[in-house]
Amino acid sequence: MVPATSSRPWLATLSRAAERLSTAGAVASGVMFVLMTLLTLAEVMLRTFFGSSTLIASEYSGYALSGMIYLAMGFTFKEGAHIRITFLRERLRGAARRAMEIFCYLFALVLCGLSCRFTFDLAMSSYARNLTAYTVAETPLCVPQFILFAGMCVFTFQIAAMLLALATSPLEERPSQEDA
Repeated sequence: MVPATSSRPWLATLSRAAERLSTAGAVASGVMFVLMTLLTLAEVMLRTFFGSSTLIASEYSGYALSGMIYLAMGFTFKEGAHIRITFLRERLRGAARRAMEIFCYLFALVLCGLSCRFTFDLAMSSYARNLTAYTVAETPLCVPQFILFAGMCVFTFQIAAMLLALATSPLEERPSQEDA
């Protein structure tokens, strides 16, 4: 993300922590993909050959899909793979481009911070009220909601680390989203 310098060891540590968390989120997302695939295959096999069902395949595949998306957001951002509208960014250079990028990162950080707060409150409310899904499995809703919260936290932390790297780097050494 940012070259480690002796003048900013705290930034290198923060960047490594954000990268590790984002990578862990991506790995967890991949595990969820494998589990979702296996569950879907089991459901197909049971229905095709045994006239039976797991009764949870649809519900848990939905939870896994949401978890996959949220847990991978930090890694996707770190890799510069999010969709970006670059018509203005491509036309700006130097300090103007840096200011615009800092503003965008700050805006994203605020939105993600608020989303973290919302998903945490949602999960805690579901936990406190002992809410369960209206399905055969009666899954406690706080479980998939806490997974969403964890993914939002990793994403927010990755944005914060990249924002600090951008804001504290000299203009000529400034990391871009493509270099991250």
